[in-house]
Amino acid sequence: MKRFKKPAAWVAGVFFPALLLGCGAPPETADLIITHARVIDGTGGVYEDATIAITGERIQTITDAETQFNATLTIDAGGKTVLPGLIDTHIHFGVGSAVDEESFAEFLNNGLPANLQAFLSHGVTTIKSTGDIAEPYLKVREQVAAGEIQGPRIFLVGPTLTAPGGHPSATVLKDNPWRSAGGSRELTSETEARTMVRQLSQLGVDAIKFVYQGSTDENKPYLWRPGVPVRKLTPPIMRAIIDESHKHQLRVTAHTNHLEDALEVLEAGCDGLEHGVMRTRLQDDKLATLLIERQASYAPTLSLYQAGRTGSEQDSDRLETAMANLKQLSEAGVRIVLGTDTLSRGTPPGSTTLNELELMVRAGLSPEQVIQAATRNAAEHLGKLDELGTLEPGKLADLIIVDGDPLKDISVIHNIEVVIKGGKVVVDHR
Repeated sequence: MKRFKKPAAWVAGVFFPALLLGCGAPPETADLIITHARVIDGTGGVYEDATIAITGERIQTITDAETQFNATLTIDAGGKTVLPGLIDTHIHFGVGSAVDEESFAEFLNNGLPANLQAFLSHGVTTIKSTGDIAEPYLKVREQVAAGEIQGPRIFLVGPTLTAPGGHPSATVLKDNPWRSAGGSRELTSETEARTMVRQLSQLGVDAIKFVYQGSTDENKPYLWRPGVPVRKLTPPIMRAIIDESHKHQLRVTAHTNHLEDALEVLEAGCDGLEHGVMRTRLQDDKLATLLIERQASYAPTLSLYQAGRTGSEQDSDRLETAMANLKQLSEAGVRIVLGTDTLSRGTPPGSTTLNELELMVRAGLSPEQVIQAATRNAAEHLGKLDELGTLEPGKLADLIIVDGDPLKDISVIHNIEVVIKGGKVVVDHR
């Protein structure tokens, strides 16, 4: 990767010549400074031996020039690398083993806080839930934002929109009717679809997600697994979801597995693909072209099918296909974002995000590309690039300090020493 050094000092977005530093001017003040850091800023820039100054919840300065600061807290990051906090754009909070309101309350009080802390402990400072019960997690989002619960920044879609007899209500939620009723909405008409999107918008969700996998033909069933047929939303209902979401300024993504479904939702204006295409190898650039034209994101969720995790030959084949498709789309210039399906099928919070980075490198992406997928690209996917995803003056101070250089070896991303969210140290493993 071509390394370059940024201008000598950018303070709150304004350039001051380096000559002004050290000429008798009084030291600058900050709440927290990080010194002697290698900084991967998420934009493609790398500083060597830099100082980061943080005031309040935002980055004040990043400079590799001589500086003097008076700070409440100083962290010496010599030999370490600082990079933006990681953003996982596809997780599920789930309900633990809850089957009713009482057992769910137990999960919220005891299981959920541990999961949120696990994300932070692994450097994940922002997460997007792509299908969960709406109201309780909207409250959790508010509690985290207010500092009442420690956890990553939370973005939510609320329940997954699907067809009657579709995924996930007829598949992974089939044996838990209580959870299915809260975590999915089965839509039977365009009017119902538009009403549901409006209701979710009024609740305050951050985005919308629907499932577009299955069959619309009763005479040609689509089997999720042997004996488990799943239905798919009709094209008019799918288009109504996308159109109504955009009317309410909500980004909308689609769960897909097959190329034809992915193409269809993108042509209808969908803003991103969850899982994407993992059943067949891409034979041409049609999907890449459409993703780029629509400025849509691609979240491959490789961890869902990691070989050896389930021992399934089917999972191994899908992982290989998904990795090959990811490499092809990345080389074509598609915006790749990190997503894991964490807490689905037993994937643990936090460590799965780091695992996904390694899988993406195994697929053929460079460490620089996967770091950008987990930071800048992910923030852009959420519509929050003005606040998150890169280390720049004025942005929220969400960052991690790791021992080693992940641009040389992505596995050192596991060596997380410090996690800072909103300018505050929330994890310290030193």
